[in-house]
Amino acid sequence: MVTLTAGIVLAQSDDDPPPATAIPLDAWMPYWTLGEIGSRVDRMAGMREISPFWYTASGVDSITLDPNADPDVTSRFLELARDSGAAVVPSIVDLLPAGEMAAILADPQTRTRHVEAIVEFARAGDFDGIDLDYERFAFSDGRDTWESTRPNWVAFVEEVGSALRADGRTLTVSIPPVYDGERSSNSGFWVYDHGAIAPFVDHIRIMTYDYSVSDPGPIAPLDFVDRSIEGTLEAGVDAEKLVLGIPIYGRNWPMGVSGTCPEGTELPGTTSVNERTIDGLIERRNATPTPDPTTGESSFTYDIEFSDGVTTCTQRRIVHYVDALGARLRIELAMARGLGGAALWAFGFDDDRVWRELDLVTTD
Repeated sequence: MVTLTAGIVLAQSDDDPPPATAIPLDAWMPYWTLGEIGSRVDRMAGMREISPFWYTASGVDSITLDPNADPDVTSRFLELARDSGAAVVPSIVDLLPAGEMAAILADPQTRTRHVEAIVEFARAGDFDGIDLDYERFAFSDGRDTWESTRPNWVAFVEEVGSALRADGRTLTVSIPPVYDGERSSNSGFWVYDHGAIAPFVDHIRIMTYDYSVSDPGPIAPLDFVDRSIEGTLEAGVDAEKLVLGIPIYGRNWPMGVSGTCPEGTELPGTTSVNERTIDGLIERRNATPTPDPTTGESSFTYDIEFSDGVTTCTQRRIVHYVDALGARLRIELAMARGLGGAALWAFGFDDDRVWRELDLVTTD
């Protein structure tokens, strides 16, 4: 039987609940895939944590719902998540202007106010914990700010971790990786001081993806993933606290154009794909994916023709993506390293093939 509830399509089944993976499995749940989850909602029963991804730090004292998220649909999903037995640990994203969160954390008074806002948000929502996804430090503020931001971030994590724990809740942080225990230009995102914050958190999710963004290339090549694990461990994070971020998505880049495009033609730019959408693209473009055992990913190219009957141009495009097998390879790597879990980016990007692969690494 299929039911529709507040924009979420559910396929109800009398089958036994899915087996738990041999390594604890978490997932982020973005609001833009809520209407496409289908029977995968049942999979939450085998997860450790599910992180709703639609809350933002919009000021010192305010944690708000993303304006693009439907309040009714997100509320209904929270009910389903709680019923599943998985811990509900919402992500809070820093979307303040560059430098603003760093300034909040630099002042002990505003830092404490922000901690109090987070704790009150967790209490009001009766959440099991909080996941902090504050990425502005890494990608917007500039490396010249890192040395001053780093100790303030550590003080903030210690304070919010203590406050949440005293309230019976957990603290997770989702941060980019480091590649060694140093603070050089080759060390990765050391502003987060992975080792220093480790004692104050329950889990550190490292976002081992987005290896290629502006230019075409692999999303999360296996050697990059392994280097990120090694560097984070070297920085002082215990393996049992480290959670490996697993992508099940890809990107579709333009590579170049030949011929003369009709006047007014708007050529498509870089777009995203995921495991649920990739088959349709492959079929439409009659493409043939090529797996790469070195990166643990697949890729393919195709052409799009634009013509008005007089002039014609052709755009060449290339797609790199992590498929179902790639997801399993990365979970197996996390298991081999003795890590404390894996986290899917993102719930709703998956399809049945992903779960068939993950079911191959289940407990007995």
